[in-house]
Amino acid sequence: MRRAKYILIVVLVLISVSLKAQRVSVRAGLDTNNVLIGDQLKLTLEATSDKKAKIVFPVIPDTIGKIEVLSRSKIDTVDSNGLFSLKQRFVITSFDSGWHSIPSLTFTYAGKGITDEYTVWTDSLLLKFNTVQVDTSQAIKDIKPPLDEPISWEEYLLYFIIGISIIGIGILAYKLWKRYKKKKESPLDYDPKIPPHIIALEALKQLDSEKLWQKGKIKLYHIRLTEIIRLYIERRYLIPALEMITPDIIQSLSEAKIVDELILYMKKVFEMADLVKFAKFQPLPDENTLVLNYAFDFVNKTIPSQEEPTKIEEGSYK
Repeated sequence: MRRAKYILIVVLVLISVSLKAQRVSVRAGLDTNNVLIGDQLKLTLEATSDKKAKIVFPVIPDTIGKIEVLSRSKIDTVDSNGLFSLKQRFVITSFDSGWHSIPSLTFTYAGKGITDEYTVWTDSLLLKFNTVQVDTSQAIKDIKPPLDEPISWEEYLLYFIIGISIIGIGILAYKLWKRYKKKKESPLDYDPKIPPHIIALEALKQLDSEKLWQKGKIKLYHIRLTEIIRLYIERRYLIPALEMITPDIIQSLSEAKIVDELILYMKKVFEMADLVKFAKFQPLPDENTLVLNYAFDFVNKTIPSQEEPTKIEEGSYK
């Protein structure tokens, strides 16, 4: 046991001596130390060692007095024939004229497997930032005008895209305005004092008498038919049917607790009109008559009970 203690003490002493014998040198350097205010220059921190060691670089803040640190690089390590070199570079500047100093910077290092740390310092640095000398004997000159720069094809392309975009937005705005105006202007003029069912039934009779689908005006026939029913639904049930699509109208009628049979009638009327308007569907003559009958039935069977029904004889429109 005593012999082992002696051996351990000898090993520790040898390690300590080896570490102290390790040569670590540090330096801080500038690429120049005499510049104009606002100029950028490089500050380089370097540490060299003849043995591999854990070297800790100093932490440089964003400002050192009146000197501003603009950027910093990573620490680069170079091994050249057993000589280890570590470097870190900073870009600095100042907007205050005069002499400015970079104080001595502290590095720490420790050998591999050793917890004790040792400290080395760089020399302090001085650098001068000069102002621009003004010749007061000369007359004051105007600021030079901007230089003409030829327009590149990228700029032409950008202007072209902007122009096309403006035209597209204008066309879209015009279409939206026309659609809004069309909605604002009701296609059916009516006296609000007249009950909705009377206006609807008279309009359906008028549509039947015009014989539009018999004259080949099938699309106009179905448009007029759905407009009459939409206006009736809007006035009778306070549902904005003139601005709604078919599924929404059917859903609203269901919520209004209308008889299922009548809702089915309306579904067939609107779906037939949608096929004619958007899919260029050509209904059979019987189908054109059937949807008109559905419209008459819907209006007649939804007349408010407190009013005297104004029904049309069934045979008068078939």
